[in-house]
Amino acid sequence: MGFSMHHPLHKFLRGIYSMRPIIFRYSLWLSIITILILPLAACGNTPTEVYADLGEEFSLSIGQSATIKGQALRITFEDVIEDSRCPSDVTCIWAGRVSCIIKLVDGSSQYRMVLTELGLTDQYTSETYREYQLAFHVRPYPEAGQSIRKDEYRLQLIVNK
Repeated sequence: MGFSMHHPLHKFLRGIYSMRPIIFRYSLWLSIITILILPLAACGNTPTEVYADLGEEFSLSIGQSATIKGQALRITFEDVIEDSRCPSDVTCIWAGRVSCIIKLVDGSSQYRMVLTELGLTDQYTSETYREYQLAFHVRPYPEAGQSIRKDEYRLQLIVNK
């Protein structure tokens, strides 16, 4: 059973076929726009900048930065390079430690520093950078049988002069 040249379905299909260059052009633009927009949508997951006063506690995730208000100081939590802390629900012969890398930008100078905190403590550890005192604590604390993903780490900081 064939269609005649004047059948409505045949006319419809012939009309679609004749629109090939237009459809191709629009699908090409749609593809280009999709390729450009998708990476921008992924940017929505980037950490936001934190602004804190001297003496104010703040928290950073890996890759996140904080600017200290009224100071030319910016701190970026770059990575956790070691976490050998004894889990809270285990008896260990050594408390272990956690070490983080931070980047400090002070005016035009840049410095990387390793912050190391001993395990089995809830107390803040302190380091000095120029005239600044950095009190810090790394969370979460390990538990037996559970690993900590990089995106779960938080560096709690208090900056004073």
